Amino acid sequence: MTHIKSRNTSRSGRTELVAGVRVLSPGARTATEAAAATPGLRGWWARLAISSDDHRRSTAARRAHSSGHDDGFDRSLAPLTDRGYRGIGGGRASVVPATPEWRGTTVQVAGLWPYAVGASAPTVGTPVGTHYITGGPVHFDPMSWFLRGFITAPICFVLALNGFGKSSLIRRMVTGAVAAGRTTLCMGDTKPDYRDLVIKLGGQVIDVGYGHGTLNPLDVGALGAVVTRLPDPDQRRQITARVEAGQVNIVAGLIELVRGARVADYEEVLLAAGLRELYSATAGFSYDRPPVLSDLLEVISDGGDRLREFVEEDDELSYRAATKTLRRSLRALVEGPFGAIFNGQTTTRLDLDSPAICVDVSRIPEGDTKLLAAVLMVCWSDGFGAVAAAHALADAGQAPPRAFEVVMDEIWRVLGVGEFMVDRVDALTRLNRPLGTELIMCSHTIKDLSSFDSLAAQAKALGFFERARAKLIGPVGPEEINRIRNAVGITETEKLLVTSWAAPRPPTDDDLDPSRRETPPGTGCFLLKTGESNEPGIPFRMTFTPTERRADVHNTNRRFDNLAGSVPHTAHTEIGRGGQHER
Repeated sequence: MTHIKSRNTSRSGRTELVAGVRVLSPGARTATEAAAATPGLRGWWARLAISSDDHRRSTAARRAHSSGHDDGFDRSLAPLTDRGYRGIGGGRASVVPATPEWRGTTVQVAGLWPYAVGASAPTVGTPVGTHYITGGPVHFDPMSWFLRGFITAPICFVLALNGFGKSSLIRRMVTGAVAAGRTTLCMGDTKPDYRDLVIKLGGQVIDVGYGHGTLNPLDVGALGAVVTRLPDPDQRRQITARVEAGQVNIVAGLIELVRGARVADYEEVLLAAGLRELYSATAGFSYDRPPVLSDLLEVISDGGDRLREFVEEDDELSYRAATKTLRRSLRALVEGPFGAIFNGQTTTRLDLDSPAICVDVSRIPEGDTKLLAAVLMVCWSDGFGAVAAAHALADAGQAPPRAFEVVMDEIWRVLGVGEFMVDRVDALTRLNRPLGTELIMCSHTIKDLSSFDSLAAQAKALGFFERARAKLIGPVGPEEINRIRNAVGITETEKLLVTSWAAPRPPTDDDLDPSRRETPPGTGCFLLKTGESNEPGIPFRMTFTPTERRADVHNTNRRFDNLAGSVPHTAHTEIGRGGQHER
């Protein structure tokens, strides 16, 4: 150890300065070490002096190493201890005083320090934003929170006015689900909102519409394709029966759409009998080569002894009379506008090996609600058949277990087709756990769920929101937040916060400058509620990452980008300090 010594000594040569610290001289150190070996008070005192000298020499060595100077001046900082800085001017306290305490009312204390209770925001799931109050990270997705026991079912409902980022938030959760290994199914993308994201994720996009692909309602899909791979005969029979029941339900639903009335019981029996005839050995159809609607119409029109037995008719003439209504409805499906989409083999089958699947129905005309309903029914049947097929293979040990995510964005368009769609969505919200599927629904207002003539349909639709164990509430108006409070506890503070997000500031002349344009203050803000009580939820703000902005997957305003006088593309892509395209 090298010490930088000064020439200054004192106390008759017993001490000397080393790097500004006074230590024992070599002679005094030797004498003190000899005294330390003696017993009694003299030895104890000598040992104490050696310990103090060791500490001083350590300090001198540290100062000499840090300063690098030999001028005797102390340029180092005083050593920091748990009681303060030790040394001249350090302010070391031998006794640490207790923190003063005062009592006050809750109003006064909250005004002095409003963050007395930490925010509940576990880092489980997809990162969706930063806490609106504390700035901490907020993570959420229905499946992750369900698996951790935070919610009792993997269902969430996103509710906010248009233009505040609902679809952007769902796209973030879709990205997280794909990253976690779950397969996302956007079965009926009406705008489309998810096409670009699915393409970026390497998923499958299927176009459906007039002149853009066909869907065969009698195609067995992935569920029928796995029958031959199942080793258990009982499981094969169960899957075969489920495929037939699904075909009958889909054809019956399409007939109800065209007819505007329910299908009779004997007509459903006749549809099942016709399908069995088509899959018989004489007809030549199989799961690999499925029939189409015109084939079903032909076999029912031809009749025969077997089909007459199913409708309990004695001769051909009475059979023709009894099946006339059914044959007319099938003819409307084959020859009418629906035939361009449904009377043909499926153009593109679902590929469950894809990380995400988007069925783009945006090319269906806006006012053609019947066609939209028909396409959605077939897509849902095909999609959930594929989910059931994956689970069947997993149960048979032929494939690893899998989990899925289903997105129902703009659910008001689905429910607006007719009351019968309420029953189908209702069944889905009740069976998502046996299917190993998380469900994300989205709408603008609760009124979308109650716009039916039937009180029973209204009650079922409102049940979608109530059964959603996680509710993500964005900017809404005062009346809407009061309707929400009938289903979930919202505190007065949360009510003011959510409604303030929906209130943009008054425009000024400064807004004419594109470089100074700002988005509404509530864009990207949501309140996460996971229970019905009045306990506080988790408010957060979602901001886009640089990767999301470069990928441009959130831009739903491309129609406005190149209009004369429109705001430049770079000016309308900000949400706080991230990008936001949805308006």
